Amino acid sequence: MGLPKWIGDVVEARRREFAESPDDDGIFGPPVLRAGATEPEIAELRARFSQPLEEGYVEFLRHSDGMENYALGMPVYGTGDWRSGRAEAESGEFLRALADLLHEDAGIPEGTELIPISMSSDRTAGTFMLPPGDHRGRIFWLGHGDLCFYSGMRSLFRWAVSSDPGEIDWVL
Repeated sequence: MGLPKWIGDVVEARRREFAESPDDDGIFGPPVLRAGATEPEIAELRARFSQPLEEGYVEFLRHSDGMENYALGMPVYGTGDWRSGRAEAESGEFLRALADLLHEDAGIPEGTELIPISMSSDRTAGTFMLPPGDHRGRIFWLGHGDLCFYSGMRSLFRWAVSSDPGEIDWVL
């Protein structure tokens, strides 16, 4: 089973950046893919949440059960990150600190289940999954004063390799 192009594009972009400037402090390192998740591992993760997982995320997990450095040094959490508690530990404080912003400024209803997909190591930016039905998209990125929505993981990964702001589906 080959890697889908949208995942491969991110891997290639991060590898190229690292090869061009391995000693540059602005480069976070090469990407690290993991072996794909098994169907039982994906089923266990699905059962953990009250909302369905975005299908692009599930497709990603089948090819790589997590990834380090997909963008700005941030990981994409895999099933093992949930079993170990990493995903919750890294994102919990961030979500609590920004609860008012999410509800009042972003219009995300209070009590909405937000599934962390990624969190920066300094806890200033994160990527989360929304339940289906939000007209802006299933995935949103919040950090550094920006809030951007994406239709799904494929759209998020296109943004990760593109400087084109047109890749963002919705911006607040």
